[in-house]
Amino acid sequence: MSTDPVDTVERPLSLEEFQRLPEEDHHRIELVRGRLVREPRPGAKHGWLTGRLVGELEPFVRERGLGLVVTETGFLLSDDPPTVRGPDVAFIAAENLPPHGVPEGFWAVAPQLAIEVVSPSNTASEIRQKVLEYLAAGTLLVWVVDPATRSVTTYRSRSEIRLLTATDELEGGDVLPGFRFGLSELFSRSDRTEETERIYTLGEYERLPEEEGKVELVEGRLVREPLPN
Repeated sequence: MSTDPVDTVERPLSLEEFQRLPEEDHHRIELVRGRLVREPRPGAKHGWLTGRLVGELEPFVRERGLGLVVTETGFLLSDDPPTVRGPDVAFIAAENLPPHGVPEGFWAVAPQLAIEVVSPSNTASEIRQKVLEYLAAGTLLVWVVDPATRSVTTYRSRSEIRLLTATDELEGGDVLPGFRFGLSELFSRSDRTEETERIYTLGEYERLPEEEGKVELVEGRLVREPLPN
């Protein structure tokens, strides 16, 4: 995946001009305070994690009639100047769905849950800006999923922030009561070349012979990676 920095086009656009833009092959585009922002399309790991999240959330929401789970869909977070963000995954509660059904254009309401999966092209400030925009628009819960650290940061407000790691669980709270998904399951096999199923003790790991490659112990499992070129 390209790690080119996010590209911001300087000429301000109206919402109508943004809606008329054609899709681009190599970039995702968003509108931030009237300015067009491009970032490289996500790679395989990003898509895999997004799929895992949708696979857990969508049946949970559908079976309980809670609303809709959508992916990479535009949400109009503010209109003067216009800001349209497309979270990787989002949940819209049933009571916030328009009476005429799914709109043709962008959603005119903020999602109750917005999920962003961090890509190599994202900077910390860019992710923070997205989170603040979701919260300001009325989003009740934001999850920022970081494959590099196998962690998720949850935001309920600008001050209610929690960092989750391997032994923690994602919880839907008041937004999705009863929803739980362990991070160890979410990140399973997503960021390593090879993982063996056997659980090793620290003593067993220390006695292993050296190999042609990098060998680490992650939650009791051997993880092998080839040597860099």
